[in-house]
Amino acid sequence: MTARAALVAAAIVLAPSLAEAQAAWLRDRLDVEWVVAAGGWRSAASAGDQRAPGFDALMGGGEFVLGLDVGAGLAVVGDGRVLAGSSFDHTYFEGLGGVALQVRLGRVRLRIGPTAGESRWRGDVATLVGGFAAGSIDVFPLGTGRLSTTVSLRVDVDADLGVTTFLPKSSVALALGVGVRY
Repeated sequence: MTARAALVAAAIVLAPSLAEAQAAWLRDRLDVEWVVAAGGWRSAASAGDQRAPGFDALMGGGEFVLGLDVGAGLAVVGDGRVLAGSSFDHTYFEGLGGVALQVRLGRVRLRIGPTAGESRWRGDVATLVGGFAAGSIDVFPLGTGRLSTTVSLRVDVDADLGVTTFLPKSSVALALGVGVRY
């Protein structure tokens, strides 16, 4: 048998075990959280906001988090959230995306990072720029693997950039949600 044929034979024999090892490595480090139902509230950060004094919006929606554990309980995650609801008989909508650093302490995960997105209300469209802090905890496992139900709490502080008439200059949001995590 030539050296080339030996290398090909070794690659054929070792390839399945190498693929299994890579898949196991990814499964162990992948962090996926889907907040299926979130209820939230966004309010103007200042009572003296000239554009939107007393702005409040009650909302519902969801959030999706996808990350990779880099070691020692630390992960880098991407986060996307969409909420919509009502404020003074008008529909309010926001969509935010962000990147965060996550710390995992057993069943608890804590995230903090910057966000950017868009908000719409009464014909106004503004760019939301700010940051968020979030925490989630596994409530009970689903099966014998890593799948579990989760409860999350998130706080956002954002500025509304762009020409707006009705949206506040800055706002704070609080959201509570339930979902599943892998």
